[in-house]
Amino acid sequence: MLYECYNELYPKTENTSLNLSHAFQKRRGLSIASNGAKHRNKRYVFNLDFEDFFGSFNFGRVRGFFLSNRDFSLNEEVATSLAQICCHNNKLPQGAPTSPIVTELITRILDIRLSKIAKAHGCSYSRYADDLTFSTNKQTFPSEVAECDPSGIWTVGSEVLNKIHTSGFAVNSAKTRMQFAGGRQETTGLVVNKKVNVPKEYSKQVRYMTHSLLQTGKCHVQAPVTKAEQDVRPNVLAGKLAHEFHIKSKEYVDSSGKPWPLARFKDKEVSVPAFYRRYSDFLYFRNFFFNAKPTILCEGVTDNIYLKCAIKSKHAHVPSLAVVSLTSKKVELQCSFYNYSKTARTVTALTGGANPLKSFIETYAVRFSKCKAASVSQPVLAVVDNDAANNGLWKMLDEKFGLKGADGTAPFYHVVKNLYVVPIPKIAGKDTFIEHLFDHKTLNTPLNGKTFDLGQKKKIAANKYGKMAFARDVVQKQSGTIDFKGFLPLLGNIENAIAHHKANPPTP
Repeated sequence: MLYECYNELYPKTENTSLNLSHAFQKRRGLSIASNGAKHRNKRYVFNLDFEDFFGSFNFGRVRGFFLSNRDFSLNEEVATSLAQICCHNNKLPQGAPTSPIVTELITRILDIRLSKIAKAHGCSYSRYADDLTFSTNKQTFPSEVAECDPSGIWTVGSEVLNKIHTSGFAVNSAKTRMQFAGGRQETTGLVVNKKVNVPKEYSKQVRYMTHSLLQTGKCHVQAPVTKAEQDVRPNVLAGKLAHEFHIKSKEYVDSSGKPWPLARFKDKEVSVPAFYRRYSDFLYFRNFFFNAKPTILCEGVTDNIYLKCAIKSKHAHVPSLAVVSLTSKKVELQCSFYNYSKTARTVTALTGGANPLKSFIETYAVRFSKCKAASVSQPVLAVVDNDAANNGLWKMLDEKFGLKGADGTAPFYHVVKNLYVVPIPKIAGKDTFIEHLFDHKTLNTPLNGKTFDLGQKKKIAANKYGKMAFARDVVQKQSGTIDFKGFLPLLGNIENAIAHHKANPPTP
């Protein structure tokens, strides 16, 4: 509710450079990258930090804000209750979901005051949580913002310091620093000299960790001083790769601000950047070459939803795919699904659909062989529609992989290594895609006066709704009332493929 209030008071602007604060704001296109962009290519970059940021907002301050702020002016009882909800031990607790937005509301007036000082003296200003940055291209840095004593130590200027103190904050002098154009300039951990980028040391560490994972199966990092190798969880590398991609991909975006997909590089005859390839290698390794459970790879997001719901509904019939937890009493999947996230569709050729899946299968062994630590202990099961769109897949399995007579009629096909193809069983010998496994009642479920378009067309008529709405608003939300018995033959074939893999383990 507080975020809704914030968005109503301060509507989102497409020009992120106009924002003063860049942290803790959902779905507004703001981040450490947009914060750093305000200070790119400047002669001087001055950083300062608040001391005990969240602790600066005590109960009385939070309550007083909601009482006196003209945009809220809450009743005393309401303001008191709200402050009690948000505070713990008389202050905003770090890590609570309410703390960030409360700080944004209260600190906005300080941002405005500091921005006015910066503008008056030819500087740019921004804040990311407790990290404040001023920058300028002036010949000398304005002493009202920051000044240097005879010993070369930079401190916060009187005008800025006065506003900070009167607003109830203290400066952490140990983190105050001035950075010049001749050296590396950083803001919130990002280099901002010519373009916003992660430090070279960061990319080097990510390269080292990725190479280590692919070659040994473990993530290693080097200790800063001793250089001794230390093990870290792969999820740590996942976070680092995501951060690197978020920052570096800003150099390759379309008119809407979205990162280029792989196809865009090919069209422009530009080499795919190394950070794209690293992320792609990691996703392949984690999902297919070193998977802890059998991995199901469908043709898209909606198929994932259908199968997850079907498995949970029919778990008693498919014990190798799902079981009921003895502790939580909930159905827990014994398999994993490849996640078609936005980033995954950007950095890999797996964008969803028949042709990308065919290319994935065709090149699987080549990519597998590049990873020394690749394992075949768990199968990868590509579940595909059994229609004309996959005729090329059957031909490839026949001609390239020696699966003579492959035509989609077999329960499954073992292609290479730990990779299997499981076709949707044909119904009455006709082309069959996964939606055909639902009963007529489910397929005819109305949504807002519209009916489901089963024709798989890209353009949907005004009186129809598409696959995503069907998957999320019908199948997912109403799964408890849907009879998934039409999925049992497919789920049985998936189980049989898993059993075949267990009984006939391939060589790595």
